[in-house]
Amino acid sequence: MVGAKIGWKLVLMAFTIVVSLVANKAVTTAWKIGSGGKPPKGNQAGYIEIITWAVASGASAAAAKRFAEDRAAKYWLKSTGSLPPGYEDKPNS
Repeated sequence: MVGAKIGWKLVLMAFTIVVSLVANKAVTTAWKIGSGGKPPKGNQAGYIEIITWAVASGASAAAAKRFAEDRAAKYWLKSTGSLPPGYEDKPNS
């Protein structure tokens, strides 16, 4: 069981890293297209621009994490025939 938990954490970490890199590139590119410049860093911009970037990048990170976990769980299920450690089979409501 310990090996399965470690294996699951490694699979989840790999999926999360890849998806996060893609999401970060996508939100950065969308910002550049939409604003015509690079995303704000430090005190290079006003509060509105910094808050807008924080919301956009935060939402992107949250969506990426959820997507990565879902895809990793499906991969784990397909590869092992069982749900990842810590997951329960929940009936559809």
